[in-house]
Amino acid sequence: MRLDSRIGKVFVMVLMFVFPFGDSNEFQITIDTRDQWGPAIYGDIVVWMDSRNGNWDIYKYNLSTKEEFQITTNSDNQKWPAIYGDIVVWEDDRNGNIDIYGYNFSTKEEFQVTKNMGDQESPIIYKNIVVWVDSRNGKGDIYGFNLETGQEFNITTNQNSQWCPAIYEDVVIWADDRNGNQDIYGYNLLTGQEFQITSDKGDQWGPAIYKDIVVWIGGNIAAWANGEKGNQDIYGYNLSTKEEFQITTDSNSQVNPAIYGDIIVWQDDRNGNLDIFGYNLSTKEEFQITTDTSNQQNPAIYENTVVWADYRNGNYDVYGWNISRLSILELFAVLIVIVVITVAMLILKRKQEEKPHVLICPQCK
Repeated sequence: MRLDSRIGKVFVMVLMFVFPFGDSNEFQITIDTRDQWGPAIYGDIVVWMDSRNGNWDIYKYNLSTKEEFQITTNSDNQKWPAIYGDIVVWEDDRNGNIDIYGYNFSTKEEFQVTKNMGDQESPIIYKNIVVWVDSRNGKGDIYGFNLETGQEFNITTNQNSQWCPAIYEDVVIWADDRNGNQDIYGYNLLTGQEFQITSDKGDQWGPAIYKDIVVWIGGNIAAWANGEKGNQDIYGYNLSTKEEFQITTDSNSQVNPAIYGDIIVWQDDRNGNLDIFGYNLSTKEEFQITTDTSNQQNPAIYENTVVWADYRNGNYDVYGWNISRLSILELFAVLIVIVVITVAMLILKRKQEEKPHVLICPQCK
């Protein structure tokens, strides 16, 4: 085989490895013409709330097998799923109030988590612990439930409201209005210690956590809730170093952050519509994930896969995107290096072929 032919094949193989999804890493998960909203992801499983049956149900999709599955069939509404391992939990209004229910993919069994007559909302799960916002005391409190022991427990007791919980390992975080504004607080399930993360006089809400990194929205929550144009940014805090840092500096609105590993994703309106953007904490590089001119909202992330609700088809569908292991600039740098090395090898090979053969007798050595 000629050298230039081998070089061409190697180059094509490199391109296929670097860009395994062709021109785009984006893919569509749902195709039903009704709305699919609020996706969550763990491993190869994506779950969401789906209105195709005239109410909200919980569905799932396996990214490996490409199979879709309906989880809930109750005629009332099941909304806002969260997933960890084989367990998905959600808000459920079948009992006339809002309760937390769950489903085990391994046993194929549905189960009820909360039974109090107050509303229990915004569930999140990590391993065997489910946490949520609970209104049984006339305000929002953060409660938890251990799926192994069957024990329910109260996390917050402050007389003001706490909401938007998130959890990683033994740390639960939430937004808290005890100081006259919204702050981020945390609680260690092992030590029983509560701690304050933010102290700025502005509003901080919508937190997410991965290992030692907490991220949230900073800005005027009232303006954002009323749909006013404002400046909400994404901020972060390292629980180990006690350092706060700002992630976005655009003058528009960045909300709904999610984090996994070194990657933070959020919903961003800087382009006149809602897009999904991301930021790599290691490289300190920001990148845009969606470019469609419709709205893309409520991102979630697990490992290299980001999912969101997307309105490009005239209804909300769930879409996904695979994050490349390297940034675009790094990818081009790798390709340039490969090309330079290949060309150098080609030149060297041709020089060797053109070099005249000189016969040297043994006596002349």
